Amino acid sequence: MWELVKMLSSSTSNSNAAEAARWRKFIRMFIGCTVGLSAFIYGFVLIVDPYNTLPFSPNFEREPISTNARFSFPALAANARFDSAIIGTSTSRLLQPARLNRLFNATFANLAMNSATAYEQQRIFELFVHHHPQAKIVILGLDVVWCETEDAPPLFTSRPFPPWLYDYNPWNDALYLFNPTAVEQAGRQFARAVGLRAPKYGLDGYTNFLPPREAYDLEKARYNLYGEAKPHVRSPVVPPASGYADTVSAMRFPTHRRLDGMLASLHAETVKVLYFVPYHHFHQPEPGSLSDAHWAECKRRIAEMRGRYANMHVVDFMIRSKITLDDSNYWDSLHFDVLIAVLLEEKMREAVQTRRSDIEYFVYMGDSDVAPAKTDLSAEVNTP
Repeated sequence: MWELVKMLSSSTSNSNAAEAARWRKFIRMFIGCTVGLSAFIYGFVLIVDPYNTLPFSPNFEREPISTNARFSFPALAANARFDSAIIGTSTSRLLQPARLNRLFNATFANLAMNSATAYEQQRIFELFVHHHPQAKIVILGLDVVWCETEDAPPLFTSRPFPPWLYDYNPWNDALYLFNPTAVEQAGRQFARAVGLRAPKYGLDGYTNFLPPREAYDLEKARYNLYGEAKPHVRSPVVPPASGYADTVSAMRFPTHRRLDGMLASLHAETVKVLYFVPYHHFHQPEPGSLSDAHWAECKRRIAEMRGRYANMHVVDFMIRSKITLDDSNYWDSLHFDVLIAVLLEEKMREAVQTRRSDIEYFVYMGDSDVAPAKTDLSAEVNTP
């Protein structure tokens, strides 16, 4: 009896030992395969270098491939083939470097990013200036983020922002590339490099993000502009008898400190073009209102910076003009058509060359012969 028990016990022990050995072998194989596959994927990402910032990756042409430009544009900002840049939000994305190159005899990168905060614009600006200390031209599109009055405007939006791409040290970028997003971007970059994926984003940062022009529907655009198909006109407001002087003098614009620091970092010979983007007229405040006074004061204080910096121009397209009063120029209250972008570029060059206003389109701030109040073209509102 005891002999039988010993035999069964020995058999069970041998069986357990064999099972344990099989599990150890499986675990070793699993770990080895996992490590090998991870090393292969990581090596693939490092070689492809989807954000084009690693100093040791192969030198081949890479497209700014990420849908979040905060990841793609640091490489463009550091690229030595550019000598000029466009900074801003989506309201400046339709400025095309190829056209501006001809107009200004420069080589532009469009570094404008959707919904970029003042801080995010400052970071891409600083990266560009770090790599281009004697930049030829910098165009900065000014919109609501540069006229905020809250004490602490948000530094970021809900979009991820990678500070490691903005720290001037490309060697540490490899530490942040082993993640699903980087692997996905590397796959897209590889597909683009071998011709399996058609180019989508311009190598100079320009991409026409609008729908095809044949898809334009004026009635739909007016719903975006007014909330209904019927156009409206901003009715003037009668200011209080005491005016807004006290309120205006107490206004603080914290983002102006960032702007001032950005301008101070530019070389004296760099041409600095600051332009207020052409919001559709119905997105602009009612004439005579406190909001109107707020914008006027913001513009005035930025224009005052011209006295501190050489080669600086401030051009105001955010007025009632032939651009902003025509609904057919817009897809929504912020985004104008590609043809308006072409006109905007030409008028910007005209402003820089002449230092004079064209009251049908823009005010050159500092032109003593023209005041913004003379730009009311309300009789022409909504005429195609």
